[in-house]
Amino acid sequence: MRRLWFYILFAVVAVALLAVAVWVVRPQLYERLGRMAAGQPAQSSLHVDVPRKQFPVKGIDISHHNGEIDFARVVADSVDFVYIKATEGVNHTDKRLRHNYEGAVSQGLMVGFYHFFRFDRGGVRQARHFLAAIDSMSTIMPLVIDFETASNATDVSYYRIVGRLRDMSEYLLRRGHRVMIYCNLGEYNRYIRGNFDHLDLWLASGRLPDDEDRRHLWQHSHNGRVAGIPTPVDINTFNGSRNDFLRWITEPSPRPVVSEAKPDSLRSTIVDTPALPDTLPTASAQATPPATL
Repeated sequence: MRRLWFYILFAVVAVALLAVAVWVVRPQLYERLGRMAAGQPAQSSLHVDVPRKQFPVKGIDISHHNGEIDFARVVADSVDFVYIKATEGVNHTDKRLRHNYEGAVSQGLMVGFYHFFRFDRGGVRQARHFLAAIDSMSTIMPLVIDFETASNATDVSYYRIVGRLRDMSEYLLRRGHRVMIYCNLGEYNRYIRGNFDHLDLWLASGRLPDDEDRRHLWQHSHNGRVAGIPTPVDINTFNGSRNDFLRWITEPSPRPVVSEAKPDSLRSTIVDTPALPDTLPTASAQATPPATL
């Protein structure tokens, strides 16, 4: 009988410990499953060795998750540019934004900023929050809208997502900023291609660019190692030579694209509407969801 009670107690403790473990790791698990569902490799699995003669410009993207960074060592590890997380949604600012910016600039790195786009928040409100956070900082790199289905709202329609993304990008363009979209290949095919071809593209992919590839930046690793950074870090490269890179970052900003017929939240006068209808009137320039990914 004592032995039976021992086994029962052991089983209860084991189940309790398993439940605690699942609770602790659930955010990482959800993100990993979300990336897989979106057609993107799980974060730790994306890694492609890049021929540096073909892709000589090296960059990283960072946030507070990367901890305390020694930017002098980063530069010594042949990094040319860094994209720093600035904001997310309508009220979150990365707690190391200012610190990372000042550290990178002090070492002569070329600095850009990115905003994590929330599907369930208005595009104009997100754009205003983004610009307010970086108002006292300077960059000649395009501002990046980080578009990811992983860790994002799942109950927002395709049309609302595209409409809010257009609201945000056009708001930034109208204020003279270059705009670039970051996404993976599955997200590009479903949401970006055909809807935002006028914007620069930063693609996370395990496939090398070819001559017809329109991506400007290529994220080829989610678990890279760079001197001076205590954690694995995203590694990126420019799709071209160093001279191409310098020409690209000095290009003028494109004009906002205004369709002739749009639903309310896509009209040319930017209004931060809360939602888009689930059905759209027929128009040549409107977003049309693909039948398959």
